[in-house]
Amino acid sequence: MSNIAQVITGELFGTFMLVLLGNCVVANVLLKGSKGENSGWIVVSVGWGLAVAFAAMLSTISCAHLNPAVTIGLWVAGKKAAFVGQNYAFIPIYILFQFIGAMLGQIFVYLTYFKQYQATKASDKILATFSTSPAHRSYFWNTITEMIATFVLLMIIAGTMSIKNLMNSNPAAAFMTGSATAGLGVMIICLALGGPTGIAINPARDLGPRIIHAFLPIANKGSSDWKYAAVPVAGPLLGAILAGSFIQLLAVL
Repeated sequence: MSNIAQVITGELFGTFMLVLLGNCVVANVLLKGSKGENSGWIVVSVGWGLAVAFAAMLSTISCAHLNPAVTIGLWVAGKKAAFVGQNYAFIPIYILFQFIGAMLGQIFVYLTYFKQYQATKASDKILATFSTSPAHRSYFWNTITEMIATFVLLMIIAGTMSIKNLMNSNPAAAFMTGSATAGLGVMIICLALGGPTGIAINPARDLGPRIIHAFLPIANKGSSDWKYAAVPVAGPLLGAILAGSFIQLLAVL
């Protein structure tokens, strides 16, 4: 398989599984008539953490970025080994297929919970199964929250890569450890930092499904909230650039 095919396969399938599993958890918690209705934020946080862990395990072939902010952050950090073929030219392909995978995954969330979407009248709950929205709307502070959360995510990933480097004698154990660490990292980020914005930390995970929300014929779906849509894109990208720069600084020191 060519390097380009590895990137496409891993990122497409990985982000598909990420959004399918993660947003199905949200749908299970929020939509009317679901078995998990009203089970709460802890269930969402644990579910999203596990979704990240399993999606990462299933996308080894592309180094499991699954997130444009991770791709950009690793590039800024100079982590060439985290790219297939150690080739930065694949960055646009990574990002493109992360978005495509996220959009396809969201379509399958809708198909899975079709009857629950029909039964749900609250437009805010419907939108929450696609993308994030803040508890208190302040575009500046919401962006700061997303920046901080994504900074933490990238630092966890950078630490995980160091663990992998220490485990080169056992690649299987290294990858399992890395995937589990990333999943646990997302879980604690959701629990600790998710209150203000619902936490996106991933532009593809938020914007891709938001686009699908705009086009699907869901009764009572309401607005796709495009006024807010820039926050879960800009915040994670800025946080990733900050984290990548900090990692570079640590390497110099």
